[in-house]
Amino acid sequence: MTGKTSPIARILNLVKLERKEISAVYFYAIMNGLILLAIPVGIQALIGFAQTNTASASIVVLIVLIVSSVFIAGVLQIKQMQLTEKIQQKIFVRYSFEIAKKIPALKLSAVDNYYLPELINRFFDIVTLQKKLAKLLLAFPLAIIQITFGLLLLAFYHPVFIAFGVLLILIIYSILFFSGTKGLETSLQESAYKYKVAGWLEEMARIIRSVKFAKSTDFHLHKTDEYVTRYLNARTSHFKILELQFKTLIGFKTLVTFAMLVVGTYLLLNQQLNVGQFIAAEIVILTIIGSVEKLIGNLDSVYDVLTSVEKIEKITDKETETSGSMLLASNTTNGLSIALQQVFFRYAGATTQTLNNISFTVAANEKVCIQGDEGTGKSTLLRLLAGSYSDFEGAVLINDLPINNYDLQSLRQQTGVVISQQDIFEGTLMDNICMGLEDVDLQEIISLCNKTGLTSFISTLKNGFDTPLFAAGRKLPAHAVKKILLVRALINKPQLLLLEEPWIGLEEQHQQQIKQLLLTEMNSTTVLVITRDEAFASTCDKTIILKETGCHIIKGNPQIPGGGEDL
Repeated sequence: MTGKTSPIARILNLVKLERKEISAVYFYAIMNGLILLAIPVGIQALIGFAQTNTASASIVVLIVLIVSSVFIAGVLQIKQMQLTEKIQQKIFVRYSFEIAKKIPALKLSAVDNYYLPELINRFFDIVTLQKKLAKLLLAFPLAIIQITFGLLLLAFYHPVFIAFGVLLILIIYSILFFSGTKGLETSLQESAYKYKVAGWLEEMARIIRSVKFAKSTDFHLHKTDEYVTRYLNARTSHFKILELQFKTLIGFKTLVTFAMLVVGTYLLLNQQLNVGQFIAAEIVILTIIGSVEKLIGNLDSVYDVLTSVEKIEKITDKETETSGSMLLASNTTNGLSIALQQVFFRYAGATTQTLNNISFTVAANEKVCIQGDEGTGKSTLLRLLAGSYSDFEGAVLINDLPINNYDLQSLRQQTGVVISQQDIFEGTLMDNICMGLEDVDLQEIISLCNKTGLTSFISTLKNGFDTPLFAAGRKLPAHAVKKILLVRALINKPQLLLLEEPWIGLEEQHQQQIKQLLLTEMNSTTVLVITRDEAFASTCDKTIILKETGCHIIKGNPQIPGGGEDL
């Protein structure tokens, strides 16, 4: 089992992906730093000419060089900005597609304890990562290079400045060593409570009617106050770290300014430095102090970057489902055969088995009714057959091969599913029916709409199949949502249909149409339906009644005299 990757390691991995652009940013930063440090040397030379009252072409050349240096430094900064913008865009694109690819492949047992819409809120940390990383790429390289070359330049002026360099390095190291780790910890805590607040507000929006009609009118405010208080405590702890770091910097800055003025004046009076060198040295020292201030002042950006990467990985690190290599070939004449042999399954964290010693077989093209008391695992059974869970005990065979041997995408291409928690997404009606399928016959869709009763609803829509639908089926009647999901499952004549209460809540006429469709027209499809409809059960090839332990298999419906026969 691999250990948890640290935030710093995650940043290094991200930097490796953008090493070409980042190397270019550093190159421009080095050139920029050298040019900017050449300016004090040029000013020193100008002062030398001025002191000797020498007016020559050299002064003009120096002025042109200094002004040109400022201009070139600006051009190099623009190049850095362009590269960091490119890096920002690539980060957004990479994470967007990585997460989009990740979500459908998530292992359900690994995310059953999460509310996924709230978890996906971490996506917005990509924006923080973009902006803060760009800021660091622009500010940090320039600051580090200015400090490095500035210290080297000072060392040439007088050896005493070497002590200044050593002291500077020790101060920076001490700040990072003694408070860096704590700063990251408090930043992560602050972010965690930030998402707690956002998650609760999102939950309030989701259950707005429950909140609106609640008998205790202040409950939502008390809950909000609880999360906000925790956030403020974490934020205050983080700010104290930043405050300590900046106080240390202020003390260092004051001390160094005093010391360098005293030392510089002493060296000047003792003629160990001339006036030009003294002024240039002071400019370099101020530049170095300013660069150190940038480093320390941007530590909050460092914490934000590390925290953002850690939060984004809350999504990208989630375990994905494993898939076999066997492809399930399309078969237009036969459905899939199913066999379960002593299957046990329980959800993560559960103490009891949801499916307990289940064994049965379903021949190809059979129509089967699934029944059982609440909590006997009817919906779970359909999810297992759809390949949603692989961590079960026993054997689940599809066409005589273990289900885990199949490539899940090929299995799902041949399976139509209507199970609870499926829903409508924001898109047109046709988008919601086809879900990206391009080889769907329009006449088949129209025919299925007629047979499920969806046509009567479509006829009320001005734009028909092009009508935009709201997320989660808002403003749609429940019967329309159910019919849309059913048509989605039926298109392209799947070899296996897994349906949970597909007609409950529909008009009697449409119920009969759907039953007729499943029983008489899906001749090359194996159909499993969870329903309490005893009349439908009596017309099925068999009824499987799930129990707390095992299952009971009968032919037809035992509630009708002579209609049930044990198998």
